[in-house]
Amino acid sequence: MLGEDRAEDRLRELLRDPRWSLPAWRDPQQRIRRAVRRQRLRLTGMAAGVAVAVVGVAVPAGIGVSGHAPGLAGGDRPGVPATAYVIYRYPPKFSTTAIIPISTATNRPGKAIHVDVNGGVALTPDGKTLYVGAGDTIVPIRTATNTPGKPISMGPGGAGQIVMNPNGKTAYVGSFFPSDTITPVSTATNRPGNPIRVSSPVEEIAFTPDGKTAYLASRDSVIPVNTATDAPGQPIRVGKGPLAIAFTPDGKTAYVMGPETVVPVNTATNTVGRPIRLGTPTNAIAITPDGKTAYVVSAPGKAVIPISTATNKAGKPIRIGRLVEDIAITPDGKTAYVSSSEGPNPTVTPISTATNTAGKPIRIALGLITAITPGGKTLYAVAWHKIVPISTATNTPGKPIPVRYGQPDGIVITP
Repeated sequence: MLGEDRAEDRLRELLRDPRWSLPAWRDPQQRIRRAVRRQRLRLTGMAAGVAVAVVGVAVPAGIGVSGHAPGLAGGDRPGVPATAYVIYRYPPKFSTTAIIPISTATNRPGKAIHVDVNGGVALTPDGKTLYVGAGDTIVPIRTATNTPGKPISMGPGGAGQIVMNPNGKTAYVGSFFPSDTITPVSTATNRPGNPIRVSSPVEEIAFTPDGKTAYLASRDSVIPVNTATDAPGQPIRVGKGPLAIAFTPDGKTAYVMGPETVVPVNTATNTVGRPIRLGTPTNAIAITPDGKTAYVVSAPGKAVIPISTATNKAGKPIRIGRLVEDIAITPDGKTAYVSSSEGPNPTVTPISTATNTAGKPIRIALGLITAITPGGKTLYAVAWHKIVPISTATNTPGKPIPVRYGQPDGIVITP
């Protein structure tokens, strides 16, 4: 009887969680994680003075320098330590979360920030404010003190994914209900503007490197939005189910990842090029800092597929031998890391972008999520109850950072 009562309590908890009320044709948690990955890559690109493109959450889009000169970036330069913010969800109530700040200089966790995160996460380009989705609000957190500020009401639709404009002035916040609405929030005043409504549910949000246009992936189209006026333009037809958008560093081309294709879009004319057919389901996409190669992760195919941006042709798949979910590229563009969180031995596998060959997998633990520091020296692999720093120079894991919380749910690193 006690077990039945606990099961009923858990069911009620899940039903109260707004993520479980979304249409069944999209996994809301995957949408949130893709948004976190986009933001993570965007921050890495900005801090390093290079443009890094989107993954299937993180998008990103290639972003230019913001607040740092080329060279050693924050997080790897003496006197300029970065902070990694890791979101954990812990039992018995998985709707309860803790945000753990980790100093990248000492690899020591700070005091947990307790906010019930059930939406997206985004950092301002200067790294001073972290925005997290919490129910029908987004909560700004000052990274200098790690204290939550006054919640910003987003209405009964809730706060889904949060994507920051590269200029740092506005965050676009997706709504769970209706899911065809995006709300701009001023980071100067923390006040929401008028909602931007489009014709169908929004799957992803990505900004061009100059921040002048946001592209919304929706059903069979990408919808450009003028960020100066927040006015949506004519939908660009790209085929069924666009999942992610990656921009070349110069911003001239957007690569829209669909279920089994990647479609190039000329951002000057918003015209569509010939679809690049991959013949296997896709999961994430990232573009090298030099803009020459887009890497597409195929989870079922257990491979990573390189695409030449000069010819828009797919190359020979790089076999990983296990389900792959995510990808992150170092700021120097020399190594792409793909993570495999499924199975008894989740791993991170380095890929040489010069030869497109996979190296030896690095074993971690269940629940794997990864992020690279702005200077590219360390990759943080977040797993159940621990965070593992990995040297990108040697691909060797360091001493695990223990945390008492359970399921990892995201990571972002300040510039």
